[in-house]
Amino acid sequence: MRKYETEAEKAAKRAQARKNLAETPPEKNDILAMFIAAFIVLLPVFLIIVAIFVVVLLLLFG
Repeated sequence: MRKYETEAEKAAKRAQARKNLAETPPEKNDILAMFIAAFIVLLPVFLIIVAIFVVVLLLLFG
């Protein structure tokens, strides 16, 4: 099993990516999707930070 791709494989992947992008360009006005994605990504991080904060407070003052 090879560890690295050959230049031909890289070029083929780039060409396929350009073709896919040309066929289905990204939408720029889908604000709802951006909010949903941000919520999905940021909510777990926020909950972990709050949980750590609560645990530290309980250890210090509990």
